[in-house]
Amino acid sequence: MTAELAKRIYQENLDAVSKALMDGDLREMMRHIAIPNMMSTHDTEIVMSSPEELDIVMTDFRAQLLARGVEVYTRTCLEADFVVGRDDMIAGHHRTETEGADGVAVNPYLNHMVLMRIDGRWMGIWLQAILKNTELEILSPDIAAAQAEARRMLDKIRR
Repeated sequence: MTAELAKRIYQENLDAVSKALMDGDLREMMRHIAIPNMMSTHDTEIVMSSPEELDIVMTDFRAQLLARGVEVYTRTCLEADFVVGRDDMIAGHHRTETEGADGVAVNPYLNHMVLMRIDGRWMGIWLQAILKNTELEILSPDIAAAQAEARRMLDKIRR
C-alpha cells in the first residue's frame, strides 16, 4: 500500500462526493459517505447518524453554496496515506475551491478527512473543515445546535 494509491483513492472519493453534492444526489453520496459520520469546523461539530440527517446537512450546505453563486465546487487532495498498520483506513487533507460567474465564489479552505474501506468501498467517516462554520455554514446550524444542547444536558446529568 503506497501513498500514491492512498492519494488516488482519496481523490476519487472527493470527486464522487463533490459531484453528488452539487447534483443534490443523496443516493450517490451514500455510496461514498459512511453513517454514522462526524463532521466539524473550528466552532461546530456534528455526528450524522442517519441518511436523513446526511440529507439535511448536505441540502443545507448545497443551498449555502448556490446562494453564494457557486457553479463549480472542486476539492483537491494535497496529501494522503494509509494509516500505519491499517490497510483499510486512509487519512489526508485537501483544498476546497469554488468558482462562480464572477470568479471565486467562496474563499478556498483546507480540510482533513479520514476514509475507511467498508464492505469493499472507500467511505468518508470523518471530515474537518479548517474554518469557522459562521464563515460558511458547512454544517446545518439546526442539527449542530440540537446536538450541542444534548451534550450540555448530558454534561449536567453526569455531574
